[in-house]
Amino acid sequence: MPEELKEVESAPAPADQEAELERTPVVKSEMTQLLTRVGVIAVVAMVAVVAAYFVTVKVLKPMMATDPNAVQEQVEAAPENEPEPGGHEEAGNNNEEVLFEVDQIIVNPASTVGSRFLSCSVAFELKNPEYLGRFESREIKIRDALITILSSRTVDELADARLREPLRRQILARINKLTEPAEAEAVYFKDFVLQ
Repeated sequence: MPEELKEVESAPAPADQEAELERTPVVKSEMTQLLTRVGVIAVVAMVAVVAAYFVTVKVLKPMMATDPNAVQEQVEAAPENEPEPGGHEEAGNNNEEVLFEVDQIIVNPASTVGSRFLSCSVAFELKNPEYLGRFESREIKIRDALITILSSRTVDELADARLREPLRRQILARINKLTEPAEAEAVYFKDFVLQ
């Protein structure tokens, strides 16, 4: 008889077994649904954060890097502030003008991480036609100096028309050091596109 009592005590009542079996699948399916929902929400949240980051870095930050009013002022002021290459009729001298051009300089401005670029061509007005050979023989060094100077400027500095003259002076001083004893008198931007 003691064995029979053990069997009776260890075996749950049939009603309790059915209730427990019915409850187990419900709890598991509710848990599975809850975990699935949490997982979907977590994935959607991560995608939203990544999308917000890329929109901020790739779209909004470059758009806000330049003041639209400054760009408009630059466009309006460009003809007044920049003499035409080949101009200088007001100088009144009869000497033939000699220009040395460096075309298609493309650089990424400082702090843009490659998202913006400047494309420009630069012309140097030479004091003496004999200096042209010296400038031509140093073209690679001149191009390198221009790339170094222009890529060290930020988008704001390059877009500000008021900073164009100090930029010209810096370029002129650096190039005249590279080409000594030959010298340039002036620096002209043949084209200047900032995007």
